[in-house]
Amino acid sequence: MNTCTTNRLLSPCAVPQLATLLAGLLIAGLVSVTTGCVENAPEGLQAAQPADVVIKMDFMHRPLPELPLPNDLATIYDADSPTKRRINASLVAPTAFEKRTRRRIDQLDGWGVYTPITIPMTGLIDLKGLMAAHHGDDFAFANDVVYVIDLTPGSPTYGKPHPLDIGNGNFPGHLERLNYYWGSDSRGDTISLLFEEHDEDTDGDGKLSEGEDTDLDGLLDKPNYLPGITAADTKGDLVKRADALMTFYERESNTLILRPLVPLRERTTYAVVVTRRMKDAAGKPVGSPFEWVHHLGQTDALAKLPDVLAGAGDTLGGLAMSDVAFAWTFTTGSVTSDIVAVREGLYGRGVQRHLKDEFEPKVTLNELHDKQPSKKYESKWTMSGETFATVAKLIAQAGVVNLGGPVQKKRYETALKYVGYHVFGTYKSPRLYPIKGEDGSVLDYNDQVWPPNLTRNKAPAYAEDVTFWMSTPRKEATATGKPLGVVILGHGYGGSKTEMFNFHNFLNQMGLAVLAIDNASHGFTVDGEDKEKLTEVFTLLGIGKLATALTSNRSLDQNLDGREDSGADFWSAYAFHTRDVVRQTAVDYMQLVRVLRSWDGKKRWEHDINGNGVADDIAGDLDGDGTVDVGGAMPITMTGASLGGIMSAIMGGLEPEIEATVPIAGGAGLTDVGIRSTQGGVKEAVTLRVMGPIYVGKPEAKKDGKVHIQTIVPNLNRTAEVVVAAVPADAVSQLGVG
Repeated sequence: MNTCTTNRLLSPCAVPQLATLLAGLLIAGLVSVTTGCVENAPEGLQAAQPADVVIKMDFMHRPLPELPLPNDLATIYDADSPTKRRINASLVAPTAFEKRTRRRIDQLDGWGVYTPITIPMTGLIDLKGLMAAHHGDDFAFANDVVYVIDLTPGSPTYGKPHPLDIGNGNFPGHLERLNYYWGSDSRGDTISLLFEEHDEDTDGDGKLSEGEDTDLDGLLDKPNYLPGITAADTKGDLVKRADALMTFYERESNTLILRPLVPLRERTTYAVVVTRRMKDAAGKPVGSPFEWVHHLGQTDALAKLPDVLAGAGDTLGGLAMSDVAFAWTFTTGSVTSDIVAVREGLYGRGVQRHLKDEFEPKVTLNELHDKQPSKKYESKWTMSGETFATVAKLIAQAGVVNLGGPVQKKRYETALKYVGYHVFGTYKSPRLYPIKGEDGSVLDYNDQVWPPNLTRNKAPAYAEDVTFWMSTPRKEATATGKPLGVVILGHGYGGSKTEMFNFHNFLNQMGLAVLAIDNASHGFTVDGEDKEKLTEVFTLLGIGKLATALTSNRSLDQNLDGREDSGADFWSAYAFHTRDVVRQTAVDYMQLVRVLRSWDGKKRWEHDINGNGVADDIAGDLDGDGTVDVGGAMPITMTGASLGGIMSAIMGGLEPEIEATVPIAGGAGLTDVGIRSTQGGVKEAVTLRVMGPIYVGKPEAKKDGKVHIQTIVPNLNRTAEVVVAAVPADAVSQLGVG
């Protein structure tokens, strides 16, 4: 692994991608094979040519090895793994957090399908030549200097190169806002969290002199700009700086960073081929650190490469093994197989088939009225659009929800007339990760994860009530008297099912039923006096139980401050927990689809909607006429914004019963989102945990005239600032820092 640099205050390691940071914290169990004194020494596929600049491959480097990543040399054999591999991450770590994370890394059966590929070099390469080869040809391959090629027999892309982004602009690395992080940040004026912009060599002597190390990292920093561009050329212009920033190469460590333009295939072995078309700064071809163009431990893995290159012909510009400077292989891990196994289990198939019987598609509706409604078409469990319209207008008048100007309010009120019924309730979903240990204590987030190998091993499942809100259109809104379909509405990060309030009536106006759930650990969090006031107001209207239904959710008090924290653990530096709350929410939506499909006109629910005194009405019959009003074979679609957009996109690929999705403002490549986002909670829950804890000095002239030394630490998806010392201002000045 290359030694990464930092350009942020006290940041231990600003790596170009979180996935490579986590997966790259390893000590490989292989050492370089030498052949100088071995009789009948093994031979490679192609002898290496001498070179001044070579790819770094130092397994004994400390504190971490230096080698290209991802790399199968950094894995071990595991007969129980679908790929026969496991990543080999060292458990020797400076913090418990890293140790727990690496233990989870050891469970991975391969590398990420979207992971950046980093290639550390022993010297500077010809960056202009690299860009000339990879830019401006619509990702044609003939003159490229580096390739990623599928070497898995039987794969639909076998022998084909994969398109790569090497500074082509598809992965911008600049921040959306300057000075966005924390006070006293000596790099707060830079546009990138990852790459350096300051030129610390103020005296121009090429050496780190006293006073030049403004970020205290012990290195003489230079701007990570494109060839020929200096800090003086940008003149502080933000657009020029963004255009100058080089995101595909880190000058300080001479590391090339390649990005798969689209995700690779899972459980597939790829070869990374660095050709002799790549030149060093003197114009000479780069080379291998070994006598051969590959590590001898990968001879078999690369055995098909000569034939693949020969068969590629003009596609790769006639590339032959003699043109290869260095090559290695990596194998991608399982990405969708575990969650597909869970979905199969919900329908009684495969290893997880126990889920079908353990989690029957059954709902429990919430009572919404404090007593039997006077309207004959309402029941305790259903609220008419007419009744809810009164509530909605009161909420809007109170300013709880901003509906916009007069025109928008008029449209909203008009759409309310098309709402037929509202129902609230819960259904059981299989949660695949534990929250508490055997002693009842809350587990560390690193332990709140799915078990591995779900395609092979039966997983324990914990029943969790998923809370939902559904509304249906008036029968007059459609020609058949039935909804035209069901729209699943996904809510945003930190939000809840109550986002229905803003959208349900417009969808009902289109003749569509709409339904929202609280995602994993999310909910409408109203505590203390506010909750009492809400219940009090609703009780005056005879619907106090509606307040209970609105505030029943899945959120938890995660920092024990007496207040629930909606989704505070959803995006975080706990990479595996973040992965699994997303996967868990997907499973909850799968179970929801199963519930809707079960309302087939035969299934009963334990509610007396029709008022005959027997709680066994047709499931999905909201008006008590004996026929299903929603669900069954109706088309199911999904939409949502932000987190809702992300989940919509995921479900479109995972759940075949969802016919169409409309993701809005979702994020792809969440690591890339995280290093640029100004979304509340991201810098606190993710970035701060990677960078911190941070110590800053804050002058407090009005309080005591001293500089308060405080530490900034994460408080879930917020921050906590704790003063640890107060130092006289003149003492700070004597230290030469401000």
